Amino acid sequence: MKQSIMGENLETKAILGELVRIETVSGCSTNEINDLINKYCEQSCDAKIIASGPNKTQKNIAFRFGPDVPGGIILSGHTDVVPVQDQKWSHPPFDATERDGRIYGRGTCDMKGFLASMIASVPKLDMTKLVRPIWLAFTYDEETGCLGAPYLAKEIVKNSSGIKAVIVGEPTEMTIVDQHKGAFVEYVTFHGLSVHSSLPWLGLSATEYAIRFGAQLVALSEEFSKEVTVTDADRMTTLNLAQINGGTAHNIVPDKCRVMWSLRCAPGQDANAIVTRIRAIARSLEAEMQNHAFKTSVEFETIFDVPPLAAKPDSPALHLGLGMTGQNAAQSVNYGTEAGVYQNVGLPTIICGPGSIEQAHKPDEWISIEQLDACDKFIEKLIANQSV
Repeated sequence: MKQSIMGENLETKAILGELVRIETVSGCSTNEINDLINKYCEQSCDAKIIASGPNKTQKNIAFRFGPDVPGGIILSGHTDVVPVQDQKWSHPPFDATERDGRIYGRGTCDMKGFLASMIASVPKLDMTKLVRPIWLAFTYDEETGCLGAPYLAKEIVKNSSGIKAVIVGEPTEMTIVDQHKGAFVEYVTFHGLSVHSSLPWLGLSATEYAIRFGAQLVALSEEFSKEVTVTDADRMTTLNLAQINGGTAHNIVPDKCRVMWSLRCAPGQDANAIVTRIRAIARSLEAEMQNHAFKTSVEFETIFDVPPLAAKPDSPALHLGLGMTGQNAAQSVNYGTEAGVYQNVGLPTIICGPGSIEQAHKPDEWISIEQLDACDKFIEKLIANQSV
């Protein structure tokens, strides 16, 4: 392998501090943070992938260490963080502050702590004679719908073969997770016909039809809630009527109303079938609208579609993760991650990372140094596993 530009005692905490100081709120350019990651990884790696999306200022990057042979492991994490606006912090959010065994700062838990452990492993990766590859993958805009990961996942599949495991390092307190819900968000816009409110029969209220659509979503949500008990909510498909926005004044029949709805589909259920069912409800209302006014319509806009992570008992990723941690079984979580994206392109995938989701997205977000140490040791075991 190439000569490393770093010392052998690169510390995870120091790297975490560098990562936190870069304000990588979702939607921002990845140039600065990717430059930092490149500084640590590029000269030592054996191959590099750059995968851009529609916005050319945002790029996913991945680095392969070791030979281009089957049996590889991918460690993956997202570089973006959620905003800090309207949150009351007692520590500077974009400056890592160490106190009482914790490191505070936006993204320390979700999920720059894992990124720091990944990057800190580069000297070890450089010095170890790997017989199977390890990829370090960095994606953008996970927090707003896993927008970057699909581009990188496709490129990795093109540029590698026989991947044994993808490990997404979301905060699980270093426990293995092998299933979570998917997430689908969509706008449905009802286009009616505007008239004076004293003559409503001459027009068509978009808001009234949007409300009727919303009522049917609520009924469908109640149907899902009866499928399993509340205590098994991690297995329950949930539907949320998030927004209804329309109208301009009391004396105008509204000609436009937009509904936002979201779906959290439990693993094993057919999300596409549910989406199709909901769109059919809207189309039925559209047909009724057009019987009254031909130029009325319903418009759909998908905001994001994150696939669920389904449990695979025979997955080599699951067996690897349980073996590395000594745990007997994997867990499930309610939140969504990029793991479903990787699984969706055929890669065996699990989740395991430092920190607790309870600290994520909050003011004074933090990660314990103990968790960082545990993650460092976990990655060391993976490196050893790939060298024999």
